[in-house]
Amino acid sequence: MQDRTPSPKLKNRPPGLEALSLLSYAGSGLGFLLYCAAGLFFEKSLEIVELHSAWDYPGLLSPLYFFLMGGLSMLSLMGVVLMWNLRKRGFLLYTAAQTARLALPWLWLGAGAFSSVVLVFTLLFVAGYARYFMGRGASGNHEPGSGRKNL
Repeated sequence: MQDRTPSPKLKNRPPGLEALSLLSYAGSGLGFLLYCAAGLFFEKSLEIVELHSAWDYPGLLSPLYFFLMGGLSMLSLMGVVLMWNLRKRGFLLYTAAQTARLALPWLWLGAGAFSSVVLVFTLLFVAGYARYFMGRGASGNHEPGSGRKNL
């Protein structure tokens, strides 16, 4: 018979961190798949962008852009996996990938590609994760939020 007792790591993972991680798994995972699909099927993707967008410069898009965004989504997903396992370096990787995902459209496509909605959600998620991972030791192996008093 299989032992179904949760591991100590699972018992110590805060519910808020689980919720953030599950939402990030979905967002970064889908982002990776969709960006890579857009890069692989670029011509069809460009048709969809032109049909459903008011953006005037779809010619600035390229398969490389979509693959770079997909790669950043994968790095973000890797950070989420590390945070799920209570590793601080996951927070650092996630934050760096999300920052690059904010900057790449602006740098590649211009200021018109900036999205305040994406910025707000990115800041909310990074702040949420920061609650669990900021101020932890360099090893990042102890429980998130340890050393903090619950108010």
